[in-house]
Amino acid sequence: MRKIINYKIVFIVILLFTAVGCDSLFDTGDTEKVYDGPPQVAFFPLEREVGAGAGSTWIQVQLIATGARTSDLSINFSVDGSSTAQAGTHFNFAGSSPVVLPAGEWTVNININLIAGSIPSGEEIVLIVNLDGTNADDVIVAENLKQSRIYIAG
Repeated sequence: MRKIINYKIVFIVILLFTAVGCDSLFDTGDTEKVYDGPPQVAFFPLEREVGAGAGSTWIQVQLIATGARTSDLSINFSVDGSSTAQAGTHFNFAGSSPVVLPAGEWTVNININLIAGSIPSGEEIVLIVNLDGTNADDVIVAENLKQSRIYIAG
């Protein structure tokens, strides 16, 4: 009986040490719901539907990081080759690439002017915009959030 009790005590002690040692498996991002990875930029939303008569639309570029930047961040973007919307025919960017995220800010918009009457009624085209990179070596483009699609209906 005494050996069984001793084994139970040893098992409980080992179990407690194991549980305490597992603390490193869960970083603060897991337990406190905060981002603790490398600084990244990403699109939001990844998809949007607009009517050509809306006049304009936007795509937001957001910084995903533990803190805001202390200097401006240039973010390059481009129209994807598989886009059926054509610059100058269906839309124009209100500015050009790169878009600049000002120091201390978390988001910046890429504004898009839609050309009225460029899409026949009942048809739809898609504008696909890619994030291509930044001017900062420490900020990467989020791989799964680097492309945004805007479906433009006539």
